[in-house]
Amino acid sequence: MKKWCTILLLTGFCHSALAASQIVTVSRFEIGKDKWAFNREEVMLSCEKGGALFAINPSTLLEYPLNDKAEAMMKAGQVQAKPISVIQLDDPANPGQKKDLQPFIERAQRLCVK
Repeated sequence: MKKWCTILLLTGFCHSALAASQIVTVSRFEIGKDKWAFNREEVMLSCEKGGALFAINPSTLLEYPLNDKAEAMMKAGQVQAKPISVIQLDDPANPGQKKDLQPFIERAQRLCVK
């Protein structure tokens, strides 16, 4: 964790690593193509202090809010984040809508209780 945090400190993203109770990586292969909601092959999910849930792009370490608490942190400038819609796929079954994030929100919420 120290090595990871050092890398994150150098890139300015240590807030998430320190505040997260857990981080887990999930992949399109694991979830399934039909339920996968992101334009990345994998994302990291985290639950931060206070129950803020984020998806993290492993390539850039940029955070994307998954719930209202995380959205509020982003808007307040407490985290370097972008709206989840930036990496969220369109839902081909429902034109004009994005794919469902609920499975990812539920998985991230399970990290809060560990």
